[in-house]
Amino acid sequence: MRLGLPVPAALLGSWSATRWQYSKRDDPVRSVDVVCDLGGAVTLSLSARTYVLTRDVAGRGTTSEGGACDLLDDQLHLTPEGADRSNAVWFQVAANTLSLRADAAAWDFDGDGDDEAADFVAVLVRL
Repeated sequence: MRLGLPVPAALLGSWSATRWQYSKRDDPVRSVDVVCDLGGAVTLSLSARTYVLTRDVAGRGTTSEGGACDLLDDQLHLTPEGADRSNAVWFQVAANTLSLRADAAAWDFDGDGDDEAADFVAVLVRL
């Protein structure tokens, strides 16, 4: 198991998403913003080595995951409890705003239970 650096102090705390968007990889015009389009709520809480991510989306329910987080190769790596692989996101923090970006995400665009490859961007504000 690899272990990167602890999460930088500027990222520690709780964040609420104002944008949480997935764009379909093979059809980028097709996108969904969990917050703006679906009226959902997403919060991310970060400590030095752990995280909790909670999503509440109408019609899809509330999900919560937690696990380990660290910084490796200029990316924030979130590893869900019990998972073998982490989800890596590029991040940028300015004042009380956190931006995230990933090109290895997935979303169920059709609501059929099958996730499809997607690009991901999010903007969160500090709670």
